[in-house]
Amino acid sequence: MAQNRTFFDTKLTELEDKVVRLANLTMRQTATAIEVLEKHDLELAKTVIENDNELDELELTINDEAILLIAKQQPVATDLRRLIVTMKSATDLERIADYATNIAKAVTRIEHVPYVLDIQPLKKMAEQLIDMLELATRAYRKGEVSRVRELNEMDRVIDDINLSVIKQYIGSLPAMTVGTNDVYEFSNIARYLERMGDHVTNFGEHLIFLEKGKHYDLNQ
Repeated sequence: MAQNRTFFDTKLTELEDKVVRLANLTMRQTATAIEVLEKHDLELAKTVIENDNELDELELTINDEAILLIAKQQPVATDLRRLIVTMKSATDLERIADYATNIAKAVTRIEHVPYVLDIQPLKKMAEQLIDMLELATRAYRKGEVSRVRELNEMDRVIDDINLSVIKQYIGSLPAMTVGTNDVYEFSNIARYLERMGDHVTNFGEHLIFLEKGKHYDLNQ
């Protein structure tokens, strides 16, 4: 029995380490996608797009291994919650990375450089997003669940900038003589960043579920 427990704890710790690795890769992917946007670096965009496969595979590995542990060990209570949280967290992190890839792809479709629109609001959204990811990852790694409640206010900043910048972009259309198609891509990038913030908030909610055993909506 003790041997089975040791095996289970070892495997679960390995899984949680993989979630932290996925979180760190997601932060790197996000930061690189924003660098692509800042520099309109199409070669770097290719790197972001190619790296997405690594994150997809890691998420699949985490979920497959978690399901196998559930099937073989039949955990209950806190142990089962830990496994559920590893799977849900991995899924949200992978989706964040997908949006980072979408940002890189959007940049490759932008036609006018220098840009015809101001990207500073997008950079502010990205900075806030990376701060959120760092907070959530640290909370997951160190068990600092109380900190994740801060994610709600941080996400609201991203939501507010998103609404403001899309209005700004759309409002600029009547006066534009070139770059009208680029407005669509920049607006999409803003939406991607907003959705990424939502998924980080989900990550935080999973940690509250782990501690409390019930679901909690940080956006309430």
